[in-house]
Formats: sequence, structure tokens, C-alpha cells
Amino acid sequence: MANGFEALYANTTGFNNMANGYRALTSNTTGNSNTANGVNALYSNTTASSNVANCFESLYSNTTGTGNTADGFQSLLSNTTGNYNSAHGTSALNSNTIGTYNTAVGNGSLYANTNGNSNTANGFQH
Repeated sequence: MANGFEALYANTTGFNNMANGYRALTSNTTGNSNTANGVNALYSNTTASSNVANCFESLYSNTTGTGNTADGFQSLLSNTTGNYNSAHGTSALNSNTIGTYNTAVGNGSLYANTNGNSNTANGFQH
């Protein structure tokens, strides 16, 4: 299901995906069971599955990372191949690219983490 300009635009065989918003999940081709709500949410996702992105540019750079959850403006923005991360708050885990099993709760929490694994942070970073 797709609602919005170029939402699920490149989808070929991916199934059980939901995209709501301008260019949400626009690059997805074969990824399954993804949910993207917001402008450019999961924008770069191609083959990854089981991701949830809620808000502007959340999980924007994700291509093949699986099982990630991003709730908040640009949360997990730079994630490309990292798996099983959870980011809740504006820019939480913003710089993460390949790190896995990280949990960040709070605006800017674990902002600078790029490839660290199994980290947990709660609270606001300014």
C-alpha cells in the first residue's frame, strides 16, 4: 500500500510494505514487510525487510539493514547496513551506519555512534 508522491516507486517484487508520505520507501525493490511513514522515510531501502520508520527522513540511508525501528525526525538517518537497531527521538542514532543491536531513547542519544554494537543510551544529548 502506498500513499504519496513516488511512495514505493521502484517496488518490483517486494510485498507486505506500507509507505505513507512523499517518497517513502521510494527505492524499495524486493524488500518485504517494511513500514514507512513520513517524507523520505526509508527512502534508500532496496532489499531490506522488517524495518519501521516513522517521521521525516527516518532510516533515510538504509539499503539492506534489517529489523530496525526509527521513530523521530532523522532517527537512524545514516544507517545503511546496520541491523536490529532501535532509535526513538529526534536524531537518535543519527550517524549509525553499520552498527547493530543498538538502542537509543531520547533526542540525539547515541548521535555519533557509527559502527558500535550492542549499546544502550537513554536521555537527551545537546
